Amino acid sequence: MKGVLALSAFAGALVLGCSNSGDGEGLDRLGQPVRGGTEAPDDRAVVGVVNFAGGQCSGSLIAPRLVLSARHCVADTAGQEVKVICGQTKFNPTDSAGAVFVVPLPVISEDPEDYLAVSQILLPEDAGDDLCGSDEILLVLAEPLSDITPLEPRLDAPVVAGERYASVGYGIDDALLDKPSGVRKRLGELEVTCSGADCGDSDVRDNEWVGSGGPCSGDSGGPALDDDGRVVGVVSRGKEHCTEPVFGDVSSRASWLVESAIQVASAAGEARPSWAPCSEQYPCRDSADDEGLNSSCSLGARRAGQPSVASALLLLGLYLVRARLDRHRNGRASRA
Repeated sequence: MKGVLALSAFAGALVLGCSNSGDGEGLDRLGQPVRGGTEAPDDRAVVGVVNFAGGQCSGSLIAPRLVLSARHCVADTAGQEVKVICGQTKFNPTDSAGAVFVVPLPVISEDPEDYLAVSQILLPEDAGDDLCGSDEILLVLAEPLSDITPLEPRLDAPVVAGERYASVGYGIDDALLDKPSGVRKRLGELEVTCSGADCGDSDVRDNEWVGSGGPCSGDSGGPALDDDGRVVGVVSRGKEHCTEPVFGDVSSRASWLVESAIQVASAAGEARPSWAPCSEQYPCRDSADDEGLNSSCSLGARRAGQPSVASALLLLGLYLVRARLDRHRNGRASRA
């Protein structure tokens, strides 16, 4: 799959892609949000993800404290290559959770009060360091998002070729003069092109699938939704001009998602999501077993009467991210 690009709107680094060739042929900067999409104020469980160590992505709220997103949104690659070569481009360790925030609004604002702190970043236990095939993470929120109905991940069945999906995310819109970003948009009536080995492409792993279109820069980590509104894919990368997007298959991460949801809910003394019931395979444990999930290097949410250091840092981070995104829009820099 020559000239495949990662789809986050990170600034200050280089565009990542996936290719078996090292010549860089066919690579373009990604520009538009969900291509041809319309504003989606009602898709409230699709949230913005802002990493002050990098830039802007999308994510899916799948439980009050859990956001499913793309790993490359919170982890750089070892060589910061112009494009990713599957099997060769490796992830660095993830950035600090304290640098990552979630914005649960139709438009990513610049008001620090709208930014929700992330307390921890979770990776699948079997995740290697290759970007291809291991581009999923869970963000654990410091405080639950209790006023939004989470999306349900589809864990019992993988996608099949010809199945319809909708893509939702926040992205840079090069189609407009001022190239705005951070507006949640949706495009439906898309189709699964192929899955895993059936794609006949070494750049598509067994736990990934290719779609007919939708996501672009800034949409990384956003969901593909089936006809029942369940999350079936996590945006990872795509070809130039926002074609042939590659998604991580959510059903292939079923055990990790269920175990993480149960542990996070238990540690917080909260109800587990309906899609993660206790069972013989996934027993519910006492909250004392999950103390590690409470550890955090987050700045934390601001509370009344506390010093506004966190807000000041947020404002500084917002300024830097916006400045870098402006440079990205002007064609001076781009990053996966």
